[in-house]
Amino acid sequence: MITDLQRGDFFQKGHRYRRKQIHKLYKGQEQSEISTPKAHPYIFIFTKESGSEYGTGHGWNRDKTSFFYTGEGQRGSMQLIKGNKALREHFQSGKAVYLFHYVEPGVVEFVDEVTYINHQLEIMWDSDGELREAIIFELERNPVIEEKAAKLDVSPYSTEQLRHIALGEEKKTSVYEQTAALKQYVHKRAAGICEACGESAPFIAKDGSSFLQMYYLSKLSESGLAKPKDAAALCPNCYSRLRYGKDSEVYKEELITKINEKEAGKKNE
Repeated sequence: MITDLQRGDFFQKGHRYRRKQIHKLYKGQEQSEISTPKAHPYIFIFTKESGSEYGTGHGWNRDKTSFFYTGEGQRGSMQLIKGNKALREHFQSGKAVYLFHYVEPGVVEFVDEVTYINHQLEIMWDSDGELREAIIFELERNPVIEEKAAKLDVSPYSTEQLRHIALGEEKKTSVYEQTAALKQYVHKRAAGICEACGESAPFIAKDGSSFLQMYYLSKLSESGLAKPKDAAALCPNCYSRLRYGKDSEVYKEELITKINEKEAGKKNE
């Protein structure tokens, strides 16, 4: 069954979409394996199979937490330009990466949102049968990153330190530390108050914190690394309103304005 995709809909794992419909909504290169829409904070990457097309074992690791994705470029050694560069620098540019694989011509299945972890060069054949250096990206599933981040203790950091870490401004900070810092920072910024409606959190969670849910303002999935301006801590009612409400788009724009004002204030402190 093919899902009818509407603008703003979250991609659902295992759901199938017509690639043309994705590009109709968000633009980007329709024939490239790495599609980089200019007007949206997304990168769409496509693979025909889960690794077997590479011929050298590239694809999922054994426990399917990381995908090894061959960069674009059919002839000669691959370079970190265009789509490859965009994929390497997606966090710095504030773009989320969505991985799809083809199930039939024109139809792709959403696998997961992934994040760049590393890349390496390997010798592989190009389309002309010549040996060349190919870029192999290591992309980790965002839910896996969040699981690892949840095990890190970032509580000793101040709110301002957490913000700097979440922004990637601290040297030698891992993606896991950034993810942990983002969640802690956003909840500290909210201070127990829903950042949408301004009401107090509805109850205290088992860990003693005010219960507020993370909501990503510029994503098409429910997990992952983001900048502080792209995340908010919400009460369950506002979270559901933004996901399912008739006025969700208007309400989101209002929330984006509130978060931008908060972050502008933090920047000027």
